[in-house]
Amino acid sequence: MKICVTGDSILMAPFPESYKGFEAVKAHIGQADVRINNLEMVISQGDKFASTYCGGIWLTGKPERLDDVCSYGFNCFGFANNHTMDFSYGGMENTLRELEKRKKPVCGAGMSLEAATAPAMVEAAGEKVAVLCISATCDDAARAGDAQGNMPARPGLNMLRHSETFLVNEAHMKALEEIAAATHINGRINNSKAGGYTQTKPGIFSLGSVDFKLSDVEGKSSAPHPGDMERMKKAIEEASKEASYVVVCFHSHEIKGDDDEEPDFFIEEFARSCIDWGASAVVGSGTHQIKAIELYKGKPIFYSIANFIFQVDKMTMVPRDYYEKFRVDPSKTIDEAEYIRSNGGTRGLETQFKNYKGLMPLLEFESGKLKSVKIRPVELNFRSEKACKGLPQLADAEVTEDIFGTLCRLSAPYGTRLTLSEGVIGVNIP
Repeated sequence: MKICVTGDSILMAPFPESYKGFEAVKAHIGQADVRINNLEMVISQGDKFASTYCGGIWLTGKPERLDDVCSYGFNCFGFANNHTMDFSYGGMENTLRELEKRKKPVCGAGMSLEAATAPAMVEAAGEKVAVLCISATCDDAARAGDAQGNMPARPGLNMLRHSETFLVNEAHMKALEEIAAATHINGRINNSKAGGYTQTKPGIFSLGSVDFKLSDVEGKSSAPHPGDMERMKKAIEEASKEASYVVVCFHSHEIKGDDDEEPDFFIEEFARSCIDWGASAVVGSGTHQIKAIELYKGKPIFYSIANFIFQVDKMTMVPRDYYEKFRVDPSKTIDEAEYIRSNGGTRGLETQFKNYKGLMPLLEFESGKLKSVKIRPVELNFRSEKACKGLPQLADAEVTEDIFGTLCRLSAPYGTRLTLSEGVIGVNIP
């Protein structure tokens, strides 16, 4: 069984005639029996109202763009990320409907939490592969919910909630308490606690919505939500009964400290737990940069394979909220508004080459065991003409060497050993 997983796809414009990387990328993906992509945009004609929140900006592309993404040969999609609910329930439901029209199994979002949690099943090579998708990064209002009594279920995405606690010494704790007393920032929440509407957290001092704990060693800790962990445990165990292999895809922008290259503590716990529960592989995306690879109990964890298609600077439809958020005159065109937001194209994700490098891992399993991991680096035409920028091509030798060096550096703390041969990065499997 061969499984290929690719990163986030945000496609706003048609492929230009000058785009030359398509066939080689498609050929690599085509080696796999199961071919997975994470769709990070809503599919609509611009006729779905926007949520008051978004994943940073509001992303929607026409159905023709979904056809373009599908043309790489994908036979499974994940749809749990911080943009899933950019255009509320209508946008999410329309995206699921468009994928269903194309007979593409999808996971990560649905008309209930049960549906959003359920795996997408792909039958290939005489076996079944279950794919589950979850996002740690999204507004809580985007979270799906199940029915209760006469109350119907809530549409949304499969969310991995988590807690963050910041560890401070006595002097800093005293300063926080003084700030709270001087500003009355906790006035309303303290009244809510007194009324029993908000639960007190033992050993925690909250400054507004941020939690602090006294510690000799300062820093940060994070933990996944116990209820979401139990739900995913059950989902993986149930999927394992029906499928020969289970792949868990996650989306996360959370980090340990100041560096986007480091996955957060709760993500490490979640990913390893998925393997403990029976997953064959765990593959992440989210912050747009490549992160470490870990072999845990002989199973691969990719903390981020980054982007597959990245056209955030080619939006064709945005809501009025976009102009308000970035303080731009709504009479401006989208291109003019984006030029203002990006300070003349000098700031933003689209200005950094690291956000235009990604991985296409090809995982081969045999008799339930991991046989090989072959990774083809991609470069999303960052240095090409604007029409092709954001579209994937196989990385050249120079960029491949750069990606290999980055992966080796980031993966070394996890004990992962990598090789590079003829443009393909391999993972040493003990």
